[in-house]
Amino acid sequence: MVLPSARSSAPLRLARNRRQVVMAPLALALVATACEKPAIRWVDAEAVATNLPSPLVYPPYVATDSTLDVSSLYADFLLTQDLWREAGGTNLLEPTMASMPEAGDSVENHAMQPPVQTAPAPLTSLGNGNVPVDSLRCARSIRMVSAGARGHVAVWWSRGAGGRVRLAAAWRDSAVAPAGDSAAGGAAGAAAGATVAVPGSAWRGPIMIDSLDQGPGDAQAADRGAYGCARPAPSVAIDRKYGYVHVAYALTGPEGPGVFYAHQMDPRSQFEPPVAIIYGERIGDARVAVDGDVVAVTYEDPNSGLGRRKIGLAVSRTSGHLFEERLTASGGISNARDPHVLVRGRAVVVGWSETATGADPIFRLRRARVER
Repeated sequence: MVLPSARSSAPLRLARNRRQVVMAPLALALVATACEKPAIRWVDAEAVATNLPSPLVYPPYVATDSTLDVSSLYADFLLTQDLWREAGGTNLLEPTMASMPEAGDSVENHAMQPPVQTAPAPLTSLGNGNVPVDSLRCARSIRMVSAGARGHVAVWWSRGAGGRVRLAAAWRDSAVAPAGDSAAGGAAGAAAGATVAVPGSAWRGPIMIDSLDQGPGDAQAADRGAYGCARPAPSVAIDRKYGYVHVAYALTGPEGPGVFYAHQMDPRSQFEPPVAIIYGERIGDARVAVDGDVVAVTYEDPNSGLGRRKIGLAVSRTSGHLFEERLTASGGISNARDPHVLVRGRAVVVGWSETATGADPIFRLRRARVER
């Protein structure tokens, strides 16, 4: 299956950083007082070096290749390594998280915004295989997360024209699909507009998250880390309290390269319009974690040089509706890569690898506390 070339059902987005919603009075008060009381504070004055193994080494990292065939055994092998590496990076943060008393606290329900009105999510069946069917899916880009009894969610990059990519999602749950969709078991010649049940094991979608990637564009595309499918995979997490789907990723939009975030509050609807976490000169890894109202996005700072990459952290106390803080986690002279993040209660732990020529990467971490 090939994804649609236009997202006619998705909400119009004039600018990523200009969400046209009406904020509640409490939300306005939160913004007004943000400069007086930070949303998050570092527990550690600076990053802490550990003797833990770097996820970049175990298993060894292999750079993404835009020409890699997603159906090849080699692509499956590298994807498996990627998933083990990401799981390992998160596991390295667990002991530190468990030692933080803030992990047992809860964050007050800060100002919330009403959901943006979005169109219904597509109900087309994408098959009942291990992953959703998309013949243009970028190799090694798919990420899946469990929604418990509700099913599973997958996000991935899909190839577009001119070296561009689109970010798509799908749900694996019990829903409906157009009756004419043979993949969903629809009968030929069924009445227009009729629907049939999709088996619980079927994927439904594609739900377009972002289709504004600009592709290579110029001779500096490789420096930005943006060329076709040769880019970091998106990151996805589900909040167990509300069931919202949270996605963090990096691409080169009309406004330039940057790190972006989007969430889906209702599995029957489209994602809300993406918001910019930070703009810069290139793209890199971005990962998201959530617990209740607290959403944390960690990323390779797009404004840091290739040999002096920094790790950033953005935090929301409103389920991703408003990111109040953007902090630098790593040191100013390091070359930091591959960030990981964990959230529990009021505790946030960020970890990353710092590389130096001729030496094995050092895994560093830093603790933070979300303020009430």
